[in-house]
Amino acid sequence: MATGLRESNIEKLGEQLFDVLIVGGGINGAVAAAALAGRGIRVALVDRGDFASGVSSASSNLAWGGIKYLETHEYLLVDKLCRSRNRLMRAYPSTVKEIRFFTTIQRGFRFPPFFVFLGSVLYWIMGRFKTRPPRYVSPGAIEAAEPVVNTSQAAGGLEYSDCYLYDNDARFVFNFVRKSLNYGCIATNYVESLGARREGELWYCHARDVISGRDIEVRARVLVNACGPYADAHNARVGETTEYHHLFSKGV
Repeated sequence: MATGLRESNIEKLGEQLFDVLIVGGGINGAVAAAALAGRGIRVALVDRGDFASGVSSASSNLAWGGIKYLETHEYLLVDKLCRSRNRLMRAYPSTVKEIRFFTTIQRGFRFPPFFVFLGSVLYWIMGRFKTRPPRYVSPGAIEAAEPVVNTSQAAGGLEYSDCYLYDNDARFVFNFVRKSLNYGCIATNYVESLGARREGELWYCHARDVISGRDIEVRARVLVNACGPYADAHNARVGETTEYHHLFSKGV
């Protein structure tokens, strides 16, 4: 964020009364800020680091439909993910693009190659045919198409489609931050929420400019915790208790 704009927005954080204060500038916070500001709501968005500097910049850059969940028969989840992927493709055609995957299926795999292919056909159907259809390939066809692939243990292969973020995940997030700014959101990075208290109809958030060390009090009617993996820690800071908590997992 440009220095002049950031300094100006920091001043506004302490001066204005906001309808919504969003803490956390990852994908959830950025989308929420853009959606709310676009509806004329007075929004402030803060992040203690760069926007999208956490898990929102550590993804695989895929916008997928959840093909792996077919194996565990989570069909409703796959349907939901495919619908979300298709909406992203439709809404952001220059950013969310189709990508082809090419994989071998080894001998002794827990499912026969053609059965895996049928699963990819089901995936394509659940995706409402919005991508190119999958294709079953023989070991010979794999070797002809990709000579560097070792097919000595291959029983067959598969080619299918999903989607990916053409720019990257962090740029995708910042586009929403930029859109929120265009709608009048006061978005500021390197501002950390140190806690908040509720008095009457307002939240009073104790924030700090990480660069200068200056303390800021931000007033808002609604406080949104979009801190990602730090959501539970921020809830503890503001004295909020929730029924559910984060259980961390890591992709391999």
